[in-house]
Amino acid sequence: MAWVTWRQNRIQLLAGGALLMAVVLLALGTGPGIRDAFEQQNLSSCLPPATRSGCDIIVRHFQSEHDTLALVARYLVFLPALIAAFVGAPLLARELEHGTYRLAWTQGVTRRRWLLSQTLLLSVATVAGALALSAIVMWWRLPFDRLEGRMSPRRFEIEGVVVPAYALFALALGVFSGALLKRIVPAMTVALAAFVAVRLAVSNFLRPRYMGPEHDTAAGLTPSTHAHDWVLSNSLVDALGRQISAARENLAIEHAQNAGIEAQEYLLSLGWRRAVSFQPADRFWTFQAIEAAIFVGLAAAIVLVTLRLVQRTPA
Repeated sequence: MAWVTWRQNRIQLLAGGALLMAVVLLALGTGPGIRDAFEQQNLSSCLPPATRSGCDIIVRHFQSEHDTLALVARYLVFLPALIAAFVGAPLLARELEHGTYRLAWTQGVTRRRWLLSQTLLLSVATVAGALALSAIVMWWRLPFDRLEGRMSPRRFEIEGVVVPAYALFALALGVFSGALLKRIVPAMTVALAAFVAVRLAVSNFLRPRYMGPEHDTAAGLTPSTHAHDWVLSNSLVDALGRQISAARENLAIEHAQNAGIEAQEYLLSLGWRRAVSFQPADRFWTFQAIEAAIFVGLAAAIVLVTLRLVQRTPA
């Protein structure tokens, strides 16, 4: 089965290997320069809670200097979607669309064993490649993570153990779409759409609730630093804890200006303060484990459903 799997999927596997190698070469070519810049500008002295003079300017300069490369790294979040479309979806859809499943499933190998063997072998390759990708991204992003943290969604989703979990889920989803639709292009389209929908649902609705957020209320109007945390909300509230709308804030500032009062002092006299709700940075690996377990569990469930679907497919 290993040889058959390789023959049928060699183009996708070779393309994936080439893409991974390109990422490795790009990381090795740019990573040392970024680390040297981080050390030469002594950015470690600007890490919270340090208050070195001029840190804001230095940090912004460093980020703007390497912003393009950091943006390229964020696009790696789309790679699992490509696995769903180009590796998972054709696995069964190709056989069912062309009718070759009749030959494949009558050669002394049951359809259950055929599907499990192909899926397992592709899963091993997918997880290995995703782990390598995650490792090189974490190594490359280390200077940025020290400055910005890893908890915000755009960083959380391209590092750690969630990367292979996303890839495994994408593969299972693609295989299921192929078994369900029996056509390659529709299966690819549905797999892509379903993968994006599930990812967005988990990111927007489940992840903020893995653990109860913490809350910080500043005595003044300027919030305490949460540079490495995932800030869920950052709003101005009144003495009763009710959120202040932008229109109400502007009206109060205008009133203070008309009365010749310093705006911040006036807002403080009203009992207004800054309230922040956040997920602390030290929950990164806990959240990674929870989200990886969710996607691995979904992948396992999808594989079981696909097996039942395949067993009911007329020979």
